[in-house]
Amino acid sequence: MRRIRNAAGVMMLRPLLAALAIAAALAPPAAASTRQLSIMQDDAAFLGISGHDPEQAMAEAKALGADVVRTFVVWKSVSPQPESRQMPPGFDPGNPDSPGYDWSFYDAFIDRARRAGLKVFLTLAPPQPYWASEQPEACPHHVAGNRLLVLSCMWKPDPVLFGQFAHAVARRYGARAAGSHGGSVILYSMWNEPNLEHYLFPQLERIGGRTVDTAAKRYRRLWFEGWKAISISDPSRRNNVLFGETAAISSPIDTLNAALCLDEKGRPFRGRMRRLQGCVRPRTLPIGGVAIHPYNDHAGGTVFTRSFSPDSVAASYVPRVHRVMDRAARLGRIPAGRGVYLTEFGFQTNPPDTRYGLSPKRHAAAINEADRLYYADPRVKSTSQFELYDVPSVPDEDPAREVYTTGLRYLDGSAKPALDAYRMPLVVSRRSREDEVEVWGQVRPARGPTIADIMVSPQPGGPFTAAMRVRTSRAGYFQVLLRKKSAARLHYRLRWRSPGGTLLHSRKARAGRPIRYLG
Repeated sequence: MRRIRNAAGVMMLRPLLAALAIAAALAPPAAASTRQLSIMQDDAAFLGISGHDPEQAMAEAKALGADVVRTFVVWKSVSPQPESRQMPPGFDPGNPDSPGYDWSFYDAFIDRARRAGLKVFLTLAPPQPYWASEQPEACPHHVAGNRLLVLSCMWKPDPVLFGQFAHAVARRYGARAAGSHGGSVILYSMWNEPNLEHYLFPQLERIGGRTVDTAAKRYRRLWFEGWKAISISDPSRRNNVLFGETAAISSPIDTLNAALCLDEKGRPFRGRMRRLQGCVRPRTLPIGGVAIHPYNDHAGGTVFTRSFSPDSVAASYVPRVHRVMDRAARLGRIPAGRGVYLTEFGFQTNPPDTRYGLSPKRHAAAINEADRLYYADPRVKSTSQFELYDVPSVPDEDPAREVYTTGLRYLDGSAKPALDAYRMPLVVSRRSREDEVEVWGQVRPARGPTIADIMVSPQPGGPFTAAMRVRTSRAGYFQVLLRKKSAARLHYRLRWRSPGGTLLHSRKARAGRPIRYLG
């Protein structure tokens, strides 16, 4: 089994002059997604634990066109006496009203999302209370076993206790929940990046002379206990529990396969490994989809960046997950027809990440190129923007390393070019002729079909004039061919007037090469 251990660089979306152009509208191709959820996550801002106004942050997410806000419901953070090795006497982990639970941050999060008109996606996440480990005496431990990292507890979480925690979450926030907290949650997922020692420990163990993927085995049990809880306590969402949440590095394909009782080549485990991996009688896992975090290495690069690992799932390698799902469905491990959800994703910017970040202008283009890439894949059901704001560096740590600078705004609140790019994605692709380009885009904030103008300029700093009016789909997408002299050399911009009358613009774009998966 290939597994990167202690992987570094993990990263904890009016009248026109007809003479200007001859344009032909393209209907979305058969292999295109006509509707993808736009997910945004920024726990520091949305939970109100940073210096940014959480109400304003949520409202901006909605104004930018996000559909769903995701948050980690951290098991340890809501639990009583989380650093005790014994569960508090009388505590009922399946009852959200049991004395000791503290839901205050998440109650406020849910209420803010509802006021902003956003739906909610809850990931039940580590670390766990020490008493929730099958071996509490092992907690606390250094994260990933690395003495340079902080002390916490991700050691052998008890799946049964995790299922009870999931009951509590679903009873408090599911569709049946009383009061203002119920009804906003449309997606759940279980755990975060189970293929990383940073979140599930240990990953591999030698048992009887064989190497066993104990993390995948445990994750399968955690997920199933969590799903059972959701199916009972929030049954309307029983088909909306995502599986995976895998990091792009550290052998995500191996982890997904093993969690589905398949070996590295996607074949059913045989012989002793069936027993060691807990796969003697594999069940069909009723997953709602597979969730992935397809960052490039260190969240750098673009969709044109190649991965040299055959077992990573970087930005342009999502079909590797499709192949796992297809094999698993054929073998009855999961239902057929489930989609892939991008639930955490972004690119670093420089500044401040001088090592891996893209320039602000290139960063804006990169998130649009990713949108275009995934739009063409009907199996991708969501895109994701990780962070609205950049986050500060960890004290005593090199500020150019290991921090999230994937936001649409800098830490001080000033906007990056990516803010406009996220609101209205725009990608122009060269065709075989110089006088023809494909123009693809989205008016993300639109709630239904709308009208936008494609603007062109022959010079980098010159004035833009209207070249074509487009009508979007219900989800705000459009895809057209624009034929015009030297179309491949022009500068492009999208213009849209919001229902409130504000005139908004996309980033400025140039024609580039067509965007396709690399593997």
